[in-house]
Amino acid sequence: MSKLFHIVERRHWQASQPSGHYRAASLDSEGFIHFSYAHQWRLTQQRYYRKHSDLVLLHIDPAALPEPPRVENGFPHLYASLPCSAVTRVEELTPLRDLTVALHRGIQPNSDSLKEARQGGADLVVLPELGWQDWCPARTERDPRDEDCGRAQQQAEAARQAGVWLLGASLLNRRNTALLFNPDGEIRLRYEKVHLPQEPGFWEANHYDPGTEGPGVCDELGFPLGIQLCSDIQRPFGSMFLRAQGAAAILLPRATERGTYGKWRLVMQAMARLSGCYLLSVNRPDLDQPPIGGPSVIIGPDGEIVAEHDGPWLQATLKHEEIVKARAEYPGYLDLPHEVYAKAWQGV
Repeated sequence: MSKLFHIVERRHWQASQPSGHYRAASLDSEGFIHFSYAHQWRLTQQRYYRKHSDLVLLHIDPAALPEPPRVENGFPHLYASLPCSAVTRVEELTPLRDLTVALHRGIQPNSDSLKEARQGGADLVVLPELGWQDWCPARTERDPRDEDCGRAQQQAEAARQAGVWLLGASLLNRRNTALLFNPDGEIRLRYEKVHLPQEPGFWEANHYDPGTEGPGVCDELGFPLGIQLCSDIQRPFGSMFLRAQGAAAILLPRATERGTYGKWRLVMQAMARLSGCYLLSVNRPDLDQPPIGGPSVIIGPDGEIVAEHDGPWLQATLKHEEIVKARAEYPGYLDLPHEVYAKAWQGV
């Protein structure tokens, strides 16, 4: 049975410890305690706890409950008090906030330019695909100097000096790896590109191996973030997996040709709408061979363009209320029958 989750103010959870049982206020008013599945609790926090702080997330073992929860309107409900012994983990939740993100098309920006972004209100700066080095897949042959060679550490130091969150990237262990650094220069999320083109100008399979893990979500900025890399967005699996985990925004560094931007924008808008996530994509600066170029873009969870610009910087503020709205409307409210598709994929 799937693990269950419940959001509660820390003081209420702590008050339940002496008795060994937790009683939510809803148990008296509605007759049950609201639980969530793994793909639901982040949206629950956005809907009902946007202005709350000092929250904890209870991880609950369903096998330890006094009775099976009833699934009503897609959510599990417990018609009894919750034994504290059924809680396997108590996780502190970062308070939610709207997030200002700056997309930077520059290659290897210094800490001064990152500081300018921070002073301009940016909480997070996102760089293009492999944004700390030349576009090595333009060559058919791999060069060992294209590996990390200290680039990840340089990005960590730049984030630390600027005091800003930074999504950078490097080639690590023969994988195109996106790295999310916090203002202390620590890696808080990483993602390895899965879908690798192999064509003139984009000889990516010659330079790195595909990733083998699905994307994860970072909650530490107060706005749940996931990562995809360039051609990953041309397949729906990663984006929908992030949606299933409750991501509210997908960061998409890319390296694409100017002449194909219209097709990329169509796909990105579709994926934003289908996932109910903001989608933010920053492209590498212009290059002749291959002819890389084209705007950076920020797309809302309704699939509409929020901002689009061909210049070096593009900035916008992401709002939780827009996520809640998009997921209350069609197709956002449609259920995600993960088990059905997982079972089907096993047979492929």
